[in-house]
Amino acid sequence: MNKQILVVYKSVTGFTKQYAEWIAEKLNCSAVELKKVSAETMSEYKTIIFGGRFHAGFVDGLKNAKALFEKSTAEKLIVFATGATPNSATEMIEEAWKNNLTTEEMDKVPHFYMQGGLRYENMPFGDKLMMKVFAAMVKRKKEKSEYEKEMLKALNTSYDHTSKEYIEPLADFVLGEERR
Repeated sequence: MNKQILVVYKSVTGFTKQYAEWIAEKLNCSAVELKKVSAETMSEYKTIIFGGRFHAGFVDGLKNAKALFEKSTAEKLIVFATGATPNSATEMIEEAWKNNLTTEEMDKVPHFYMQGGLRYENMPFGDKLMMKVFAAMVKRKKEKSEYEKEMLKALNTSYDHTSKEYIEPLADFVLGEERR
């Protein structure tokens, strides 16, 4: 077991937890929920990998994870986010990162996106309502882009687009850092 790396995550519908477990398996380290982690816990590791879902443009739990990291003696923070947005929507994903990381952090903190999906059955009521309102707004638009048409189809039902291959860029980065 790699005692230098800790994967910390905040998951609501299960996609982020799945990715955290896959990453931990690949890197032979532990994965722990954010609510069970303290700055002292983080201090026992050199590298902290934090994952949360993109929710209303922000990475859920990132603010808290960054605060704990800053209080710890851990050396490196790596962040991943999950969401329903397709991996191919790179401009949209990059804009979302800019909402979550300062200009300095954009350069300093390695960050990765992994497409998840929608799991209405695990979503809190407020999130379900927000999705319905969003879908209704897009539906009412007279002129819809191809992306919006595809999004409307996708918002109708739960789906899972997780794939182990999406963890590879993050895993390769971490393994490359360890070799240095």
